[in-house]
Amino acid sequence: MKLKRKVKILMIIILFILTIVISAIVWQKSLTTYKKNNQEEKKEYDEEPVYKEHSSEFNIKKSNYIEKYYDRYIAYKKIHSDYDDDTIITYVNIGLDREFYTGMEEVDMNDGILLLCNKYHLLKSNYVPDLVNLGSKYGGGQLQREAADYFVKMVDAAKKDGISLWNVSGYRSYYTQKSLYNNYVNRDGVAKADTYSARAGSSEHQTGLATDINTASSAAHFENTKEYEWLINNSYKYGFILRYLKDKTFITGYKYEPWHYRYVGEKVAKEINELNITYEEYYATYILKG
Repeated sequence: MKLKRKVKILMIIILFILTIVISAIVWQKSLTTYKKNNQEEKKEYDEEPVYKEHSSEFNIKKSNYIEKYYDRYIAYKKIHSDYDDDTIITYVNIGLDREFYTGMEEVDMNDGILLLCNKYHLLKSNYVPDLVNLGSKYGGGQLQREAADYFVKMVDAAKKDGISLWNVSGYRSYYTQKSLYNNYVNRDGVAKADTYSARAGSSEHQTGLATDINTASSAAHFENTKEYEWLINNSYKYGFILRYLKDKTFITGYKYEPWHYRYVGEKVAKEINELNITYEEYYATYILKG
């Protein structure tokens, strides 16, 4: 009896030891598998492109990529999956992922003649540029000093080609623009007025860098005149660009204005003319800093 009891106890001990050994082996294998999987997942994560969800080539190295806008790029891409990454960056930099007159910022005065004033970038009510009076020969009114000099050069050059150009509307104060806009709203309502008139603070005319040439009316069909043709072929040589292009309303927020020209300097005007883009697109690509 005693021998049988001893054998039984020994077997129990052996089974207990085997159970511990087997458990240890299983645990070790599980730990090894976990570490391996974890390392693979970490490797995969480390190798993921920043914009993996939409493109393995998201151009974060592009000069106009702005880190603080990353979440906005992602959100805008989800809505506009048909846009390439460069377009997403440019449009978000412009502000097109938001409604006009929302998320507004002050105009960066450090940009000088390249400042951007539009439905996302506003001038202060007391801003007045360095103005020069244009003589009656050039239509009267005022423009910012450098813009005025080049406007005069352009008008004189056009005259030699048998083309008559003059300023219809140059600089306007904040309060003049406010009065004009409010009158248009009373007549046509906010939605329609916003397509052809700027709210106070968002008008390029307040910068003194913009001029309406010969007319400021769609009814005049300025785009069908020899004066317009001359401007399209020559204005950039004097630093002026056609500001509100045809079929670009979704970017500028304004209908086509063949009479509205903006001074940006000869170099930039030439580049914009060659690229055939709006000033918003140029600014968002080459000037805006994060």
